[in-house]
Amino acid sequence: MNSKIAEYLNEQLAVENAVVDRLVTRIHETPISDLKQHLEKKLRQTMSRQERMYQVISGLGAKPTDTKANLTTLKIPHREGVKELKEKVESLTIHGIGDARSAENEIEKIKEDLIIEKAGVISYKILLRIAEQIAALQFHSSIQDAVAALKQNLEEEESTSDWITQNAPAMIDQLWPKIESLLTE
Repeated sequence: MNSKIAEYLNEQLAVENAVVDRLVTRIHETPISDLKQHLEKKLRQTMSRQERMYQVISGLGAKPTDTKANLTTLKIPHREGVKELKEKVESLTIHGIGDARSAENEIEKIKEDLIIEKAGVISYKILLRIAEQIAALQFHSSIQDAVAALKQNLEEEESTSDWITQNAPAMIDQLWPKIESLLTE
């Protein structure tokens, strides 16, 4: 049973590993200072979650993974050729539309942030329930450690998900004037 829960925990660790990379990118890309600060806090929390997961997985006698999961994106495939893409970029730069596109892109990234956080909440709820079921069958300190770590990780994921949900309207309001300028031209 320990090997099965370790497998599940390693799957979530792979997600956390990918989230670290995404957060570093988001911190550098976002123009919203409040979001940047929150993402920096989230990065520190994610690294703490990685460490907790690493300790729990090791405590179960398994090797923690260093692989990275594929995270959700909202990108729509484009069928444009290089020439058309280059012309579009030049057009955006010439007409000052680049800011509007950047604002639209940031809104897409905020949506992705929330989707990833909500998925994290769901994943941790499932993992916690599995660990609780195993703990009910056997009392072993490593399983109790897993339950405690998963509870803490779940609380952090819920906190971040709630923050994004509560602050998304203000972030959109901040980005909207740039998008609106595109619509009025």
